[in-house]
Amino acid sequence: MNTEALLTERIPAVDSDAEVLAAAEVGSKLSEYSQLRRRRERWRRFRRGAIGVAFVLCAWQFMAVAYNLQQILPPPLVVAKTIFNALTMHYDQRWLYGPNIYEHLAASFVRAISGFAVAAAFAIPLGLLVGRIGAVREYVDPVIRSLYPIPGIAWIPLAILWFGLGNTAVIFVVFIAEFFPLYFNTEAGARSINPILIDAGRCFGATRLMLFRRVILPAAIPYIITGMRIALGGAWRMIVAGEMLASQSGIGSVLMESRFQFRANDLMMAMILISIVGFVTEKLIVGTLEKKTTQKWEVKVL
Repeated sequence: MNTEALLTERIPAVDSDAEVLAAAEVGSKLSEYSQLRRRRERWRRFRRGAIGVAFVLCAWQFMAVAYNLQQILPPPLVVAKTIFNALTMHYDQRWLYGPNIYEHLAASFVRAISGFAVAAAFAIPLGLLVGRIGAVREYVDPVIRSLYPIPGIAWIPLAILWFGLGNTAVIFVVFIAEFFPLYFNTEAGARSINPILIDAGRCFGATRLMLFRRVILPAAIPYIITGMRIALGGAWRMIVAGEMLASQSGIGSVLMESRFQFRANDLMMAMILISIVGFVTEKLIVGTLEKKTTQKWEVKVL
């Protein structure tokens, strides 16, 4: 009897170990499959994006050559050479835009990020507050919505009147342009939280701080990230307009001066550099925040 009892006790243990090994093997295969799938998706997006860019470049080259538009629409290779010369500071013609392109890009970058940071510091907390507290919404929301229809460029003369020509005026204009998408997206995210989640957290004894950290912020973060992505794009659009009218440095001033000099290749060089810097900035700021929040918390981004 003792021998039979020992055998019956050992059999489940062997079966349990086999099940654990099988589950581990299945989990490993699923992990490898998911990694392979993500690599394939990244490669597919890269391949399709490259095809789209190649199509635009071919159409650009055809339009410039077929219709003899080299003076107002330089071919891609000419613009690429201009960008290379500007970045390496080897100029075929006299450089008319200050010391070098890096100082202009740095000035625009600092203004854009400063305006974005100030707008985020005001808009995100205010949006969360307005989205969760109805009384605050009744006071604040009408004021925000009455200011929203005013175009961002309309604030430039007032900014010059208040702050003069320089960094402060441009940063103020960028702040105004970025505030609204950040505020509206954050407010929408905070307001759309399912009340059942809040009630469930309270039933489990969660404090207000715990509710904010564990329920409200994870639920609103996809909206906040969407607002940040829109705001950063708007920042680079507004920085150009602000620097054209309120500053003598920055990439916007290069655009304005190249228009005066009728140098389309320099103008398009500045436009492409804005696109590149704006894309990299969005990836560094919004992409990093997305990895630290939505991917970590497994929250779906809008």
